[in-house]
Amino acid sequence: MTSPVAPASRNLPPQMCPPEFLGQCAICQADCHRYGPGGNPLCQKHQALAPALQKKPAAEAAPLTPA
Repeated sequence: MTSPVAPASRNLPPQMCPPEFLGQCAICQADCHRYGPGGNPLCQKHQALAPALQKKPAAEAAPLTPA
């Protein structure tokens, strides 16, 4: 039996993600859908921070601490 493939446009919750796509969030180290189609280096909780972090210069970026 093969693992289900995640839709390319969705970042799935870890419990719905195939094991080979799991990794740790770059901010809080929680399990998340990090690899493969639809993956993201941030968990779903911290994905809202991504646009703000990308707009600010590195010297002014908000600290990467769990909210």
